[in-house]
Amino acid sequence: MIMVDRFDDANTANNNPPESPNLFDSTRTNWRAYWGGDLQGVERRLAYLQDMGIRGIWLSPVVDNINVFAHINQTGYHGFWARDFKRIEERFGDSTVGHWIVYSNLINSASARGIGIIKDFAPNHTSPRGTGEFGVLFDNGVFVTDHRQDATRASLNTVTKSQENIFRHNGGVANWNNRWEIRYRELFDLADLNQHNNWVDRYLKDSLGLYLDRGISGIRIDASKHMDQGWLKTLADFTYARRNVFIMHEWYQRFGDEMYWDLTHFDNNDGMHALNIPLAYVIRDVFAHRTQTMRNLEAAVTRQATDFNWNQKLVNFVDSHDKPRFLSIRNDRVAFRQALAFILTAPGIPLIYYGNEQYLHNDGVNEAGQVGGDPFNRPMMASWDTTTAAFRLIRSLAGLRQTNEALRYGLTTTRHLTDDVYVFERRFFNDVVLVAINRGVATTASNVPTALPNGTYADHLGGLMGGTSISVSGGRIASMSLPATSVAVWHFNSTPNAPWLGSIDPTIGRAGNRVRIAGRGFGTAAGRVTLTNGTVSWVATVNSWSDDFVEFSVPAGITAALNTRNVDVFITTAAGTHSNRVAFGILSERQVPVVFRVENTIGMTLATVAGQHLFLTGSVPELSNWSDRSSIAVGPMLCPDWPAWFTMASVPASRTIEFKHIRSTLGGTGIWETGAPIIPFLLSIGNFGNCAGQERMPFH
Repeated sequence: MIMVDRFDDANTANNNPPESPNLFDSTRTNWRAYWGGDLQGVERRLAYLQDMGIRGIWLSPVVDNINVFAHINQTGYHGFWARDFKRIEERFGDSTVGHWIVYSNLINSASARGIGIIKDFAPNHTSPRGTGEFGVLFDNGVFVTDHRQDATRASLNTVTKSQENIFRHNGGVANWNNRWEIRYRELFDLADLNQHNNWVDRYLKDSLGLYLDRGISGIRIDASKHMDQGWLKTLADFTYARRNVFIMHEWYQRFGDEMYWDLTHFDNNDGMHALNIPLAYVIRDVFAHRTQTMRNLEAAVTRQATDFNWNQKLVNFVDSHDKPRFLSIRNDRVAFRQALAFILTAPGIPLIYYGNEQYLHNDGVNEAGQVGGDPFNRPMMASWDTTTAAFRLIRSLAGLRQTNEALRYGLTTTRHLTDDVYVFERRFFNDVVLVAINRGVATTASNVPTALPNGTYADHLGGLMGGTSISVSGGRIASMSLPATSVAVWHFNSTPNAPWLGSIDPTIGRAGNRVRIAGRGFGTAAGRVTLTNGTVSWVATVNSWSDDFVEFSVPAGITAALNTRNVDVFITTAAGTHSNRVAFGILSERQVPVVFRVENTIGMTLATVAGQHLFLTGSVPELSNWSDRSSIAVGPMLCPDWPAWFTMASVPASRTIEFKHIRSTLGGTGIWETGAPIIPFLLSIGNFGNCAGQERMPFH
């Protein structure tokens, strides 16, 4: 992840543009001013990033940000105070050749090195509503409104209980455990966009389309927790219909929080994958704060393997632009490298924050009293040394991830565990990687089981972190030496004896979408891709085929089985050998966001008590195909005016559906609403289901 303004200033001519003068600080003493980094700077350092093993670059938002100071001498250098989602920030581009050309050049140059560009998209808000440009919004240079003007045109949405127009006008979040507040009130006084508004919905999707059409490889969705999950699913559908990219999202939550369950429900059903914030808290507690042990780390890994259907797609990190850097918490480079080694070998996708490899940090104290907190966690990149131990560690393990699929797709087994030692093994069929991390004093582990074949194995890191060799006999390591504060990695690469599927991208889609399967042993001659619901099977059109990647187009007419959202996908090689199966979520048609409401549940089977919620289920996969399990039904619904409840769901356009509500605890099996299924009136975004409706009409 790169903070564009703080990475490399390759074009000094864009530091003080006429559109937004006097926001640049050449002395770099105002930590909330622009310091000069730009897209050309990122392009200039692509060889450095490639050498480190980086395969994707998440750039901080590059959209046009506000042109004046907000608060006291604060700018939008970070990119999260958008004013025009359809233009590139003038300080990051080049007015002489065109800002979009500079952006496209970066994408093309990165692609030539095997690196994808990931767009940071922040559709939740614009800029501060009460200062600066007052949340102003432009549409490709044309003024739309600002928060103050929009307030004069806002009205109460009687279903959602939200005062809104282009923006919402409900004040800031007061209760961070209230589901309605975190979605319908303002995040840190930023002008909150109303995605229920037809114009806003189309504007945001059209804006994202500009980047998709230029060839981005991924999207990071900012503040996903603060938007309706139904709308976000339509955004995912819009994206995948246009281009197959990886979508990750930011949802701040710890293990044990009220809405941790909501996070897992969203990830498992809606086609996006989380920045692994719950695990990041544990990693920092274990290696930096030392308030938790390796047993807690192992428990977190084990739990997420159950909680997330696609835990291999969670994005693991140590540092980020939102939290103090590790070295500001604990200035211990060995412990820091151990944390980096963990995210590079644990289940999930490893994320390196710019400068991690150079031990970049600043220990300034912010207004909240945080040492190294925002903005001091965003220093200017100061060194490009490729010989640091951290750089070499990242390069070594990034390389291993490319050559041994166990680190990308493998299941995880704990082999040895104490308060200070975590030995775990990743296995993908016959590929094996064994990892040992000891944050304490020197010790020895005896009779450690492993899937490594018999033999002697050298530490893949070459002793960089103090690791030694091991010998395996009969599936056991008789004695494993674990030096103090060491990390060791041992691995075995096999020859596949059958096709092995490890991943599918994206995890949801509809007819015509392009989907990619990854794994090993597919062969070079094209075979067949089959999708099945257990009763009926469909053969897909294969677009490309290689030994480790297959791309296919989703066939028309696929239906998921009753009580499920998914079908299974498998391949058959040209030689006729079948692979294992992976799940794929079926979308019936183009997705539209629709609000459903049920009123006056007192005295009904839907009447709730503390700990219970309402969920929505219905006759299409998007509504779980009549499942009464809350884990795949839509919800939990919101109730700002109990006993009335509502939720925004993503449903297929031009499709007649039936639906009912269920009452359930989080993760429980629901109690059904009495009566026949509801056949709704014609619904569209901004209009709402009527539970008394009897007319049979399709959604649009």
